[in-house]
Amino acid sequence: MTDSRNALTDFDLCLALAQTSLDSQLGYAWKAWKRRRQLDETLKLYPLKKDGTPSPYGLTATLAPLRVDLNVPDAKLAQVKVTLTLQSGTVTYYDEDNDEAAVAPIDNWSVSFLTDLDKKPVDLEALRAIDPAGAQTAQNLIGSAMQQAGLPDDVFSIEYLFLELTNANLLMADNHDVNIPPDVPQAARVKALSLLGGLLQSGDSDDFLLGTVVRRNAGQQQLPTFALTDFVFDVHAVPEAPAASTLSYLGALAGRPLPADRDGARVALQDRWIDPAMLDGSKGLVSGLLAIRKEVFVDNYLMPQFAKALGGLQPQADGLNRRFQREESQSNRSRDIIDHIIDLTKGFELNVAIRPGSASMDVTGRVYCSFIYREHTLGPAGMETAKLDAAGEAPITGSVALSTPGGTSAFRLDPQFDYSFGDFHTTRNEASGFGKVEEAFSEIPKLLGITGGTLLEIMTRSASDIVGELESGLRQAFSKLELDLSQHSFVPPGGGAFAFQNFRFSGETGDLLLDAIYKAP
Repeated sequence: MTDSRNALTDFDLCLALAQTSLDSQLGYAWKAWKRRRQLDETLKLYPLKKDGTPSPYGLTATLAPLRVDLNVPDAKLAQVKVTLTLQSGTVTYYDEDNDEAAVAPIDNWSVSFLTDLDKKPVDLEALRAIDPAGAQTAQNLIGSAMQQAGLPDDVFSIEYLFLELTNANLLMADNHDVNIPPDVPQAARVKALSLLGGLLQSGDSDDFLLGTVVRRNAGQQQLPTFALTDFVFDVHAVPEAPAASTLSYLGALAGRPLPADRDGARVALQDRWIDPAMLDGSKGLVSGLLAIRKEVFVDNYLMPQFAKALGGLQPQADGLNRRFQREESQSNRSRDIIDHIIDLTKGFELNVAIRPGSASMDVTGRVYCSFIYREHTLGPAGMETAKLDAAGEAPITGSVALSTPGGTSAFRLDPQFDYSFGDFHTTRNEASGFGKVEEAFSEIPKLLGITGGTLLEIMTRSASDIVGELESGLRQAFSKLELDLSQHSFVPPGGGAFAFQNFRFSGETGDLLLDAIYKAP
């Protein structure tokens, strides 16, 4: 299998986290949730009676970490399956038949239910109450960006993604799958489910977090190219390879709005994001994939760098190709018994094209010049009596190779621009009419301010000289083309939890792809 065929047309960014990545993070999320709930390794749930004393009926159990399954067939766009497992313990319940308390042993009981994902905005103080570690990461990221760009902290927004466990009703048969042995008394079963359902009911500060996102607020300050300004999330199931199912952050960058039809835009991303072979070690071992729309990188960052070096010249976009062209023309005219006209055209073309399936872009082009000398008889019915045509060019070839350093959570691409100019070669060298005589003896070269050789030889040599001048100017411009992305701040979903590496352009769409590697706290 190859990279995803999904094209980021409606979104600027996708951070797709695989099921295996989510499993790795859940252990830490589970510990944080238990800490906020002040739960020990052994869970004891005995509700208080009206007099304030604990009920004799309840459960004592050891809970396994919460599991979240993204591979839910026919689920809603932001729906996942959550599994709560009781590894061992006992349930004390009221046995109506014997009119007495009874105890049922617990041995790997589990209950699975569907729930929704949601996100909420918070400030740093609120986040500290929910997730101190996440708040510290957010503070570090905001502080770093503020230092780099001199921005106030109110430019930043913090949101967290969480499971809506408060909506889970474990006694409703249409939304859960209970794995409790059939020989367990019904009263014990109902008691355990009601107590677990009560455990999940919580206020905002007890939300079960899956991630914290720091982003720039749109409209408050000018946004760097890679500033995340808004996002939605999506769950993509891959039934044939459940480990490749993904939870995705789909975002907009630098103030670009999210699509009006967000659900339709998410549904359009039908292909899986991650090659299953990248998850089991057969081809790699990654946690997810970061994808950025090619127009964001190419048109919002890389091409402005070229444009700046080329004196503000703007490119023409055509699919994977960006074309720069500059051309100047001038005409010199003299008159005696006939008109003598010399037209000079000079310029350059530069094409920068994404090479799909690679980590580079091809650079091609040419520097060119042409002279046309014409003689016309005077009068309304003047005729062309002679023409000399000389033209030549030098090719430009090169590449922009991109790499990203591993082991860092900061988004950084290191481009290396290599180029070369080929030798000048003549593309046209023609003479007709009286111009053939002019080649041997003529005062016309004085119109060019040059002498030596026939007019056609002079014109050809002049084309070569002008091409050389243009080449020298481009070399100077290219030498100033310092493509350093470190000045741009990009705070990816997941804070400092991921490192990004193995940059490449998608072989299907040309979007930028980077492998995301989970970094355990």
